[in-house]
Amino acid sequence: MTDYEEYGRVVCAALLHHNCIYMAKKGHHVIFPMEPKGVLKLAPQGFVTENGYFVDRKLALEIATYYHQIHKKHHPLDQLVSEDLKKENQKVLQYKKEFTYRRKEEDFLEEKP
Repeated sequence: MTDYEEYGRVVCAALLHHNCIYMAKKGHHVIFPMEPKGVLKLAPQGFVTENGYFVDRKLALEIATYYHQIHKKHHPLDQLVSEDLKKENQKVLQYKKEFTYRRKEEDFLEEKP
């Protein structure tokens, strides 16, 4: 059983690339124009939680459901998308120059070629 309280609420959309997290309050599409080579379009997409975890879209959906953060569920139904979240949840994000990030290995499996 997952301890959702350890993660905390879903804060914002994020991409993980070479141990660097790119965060966007309004969704992943905001991040893509910031880098011209398109490398991030292949990066794992997920969300950052208020306790500093990067989680994939499936776990993010479980967490957001647990904390009643879903306004209206959009497709795909088994994953969280930014549009699912209530508007007030977008105000949770506070700018921080340094954002620590943690990841539970059992929650995020990297694809192997």
